[in-house]
Amino acid sequence: MRSSLVELLVCPACSGKLRLSLGGDAGEVHTGELDCVDCALAYPVTDGVPRLLSARERANQDHVSASFGFEWQTFHDGGFESDTVFGRTIEEDVAQFDDVFDTATEPIAGLVVADIGCGSGKLTAELARRHPGTTFLAVDLNPAIAEVAKLAADLPNLHVVQASVFALPLREQSVDRLWCNGVIHHTGATEIAFTALARLVRPAGQLFVWVYQRKFSPLVLVRDLLRPLGLHRWSHRTTYRLCRALSLPTLLAVRVLNTVAGLPGLRSLVARSTHAKILTRRREYDELALTWFDVLSPRHRDTYSATQVETWFTHSGFEPVRRYWWPVGVTGRRVG
Repeated sequence: MRSSLVELLVCPACSGKLRLSLGGDAGEVHTGELDCVDCALAYPVTDGVPRLLSARERANQDHVSASFGFEWQTFHDGGFESDTVFGRTIEEDVAQFDDVFDTATEPIAGLVVADIGCGSGKLTAELARRHPGTTFLAVDLNPAIAEVAKLAADLPNLHVVQASVFALPLREQSVDRLWCNGVIHHTGATEIAFTALARLVRPAGQLFVWVYQRKFSPLVLVRDLLRPLGLHRWSHRTTYRLCRALSLPTLLAVRVLNTVAGLPGLRSLVARSTHAKILTRRREYDELALTWFDVLSPRHRDTYSATQVETWFTHSGFEPVRRYWWPVGVTGRRVG
């Protein structure tokens, strides 16, 4: 943690000013404490990461934190993919970010960009490298966020924070671009989480949210069949082993789909259908293992239509609202 980060943060409980009382007042802080000058709550800094979680938030989000902590720690330890995240290269992820926020015509130099639910942190770190004049915040609930801090060690413009989406330690209307990809549908209160995100965006700033689409999925069907067997009481290691086992027959099925989709009579049909393109894209074993774990492990996995999400944006004062081609992704600009 860089001491300059304190200026960007507030107490997640009362929005009061934070003060670095232990760990020094300049440069890098690896271990220390942040104190709220208003409500006197104290938050530790460990492994260079401010842990801005109250006891209540830790209790409420325990399963979510543990599930994604295991997932991303396993990812960083090499237990899933190595060069991609969910099958996407870093170039593809950066291109999506640039497309969503139209960075070619609206440069982000000098702005504050927050990635809420940063997961592996690879995208946030890469964006920080490419945009040294932009301040980036990588925020996530899971304890493996310390691995993201390691990625940010040589990036003075990237700050890493552990926090809950329901008690974000940032001032209202303090963020110029807010990116939240595949996060709030795991909270159990998606619309409330969206409202918490929307409050952070400045007038004329932009918010992007991607959530699961309401549609049939064979992976979700397996999840539904396993839930009566106590799926979410299993150890994460047991779930991980099951996901590795399920990935082999899934890979074979995907290869069949790849072959069928490549037949001359079907290529044009696949090219015209968003769902067909997603379903038939080439995938690898380790990506499928991560995908299976991401489906089976979280307790909450809610789904929505694009119309529903667009309504959240308009009700929160965002206009215009634009759909991203991969459902359900929506971008909006705050009026004002």
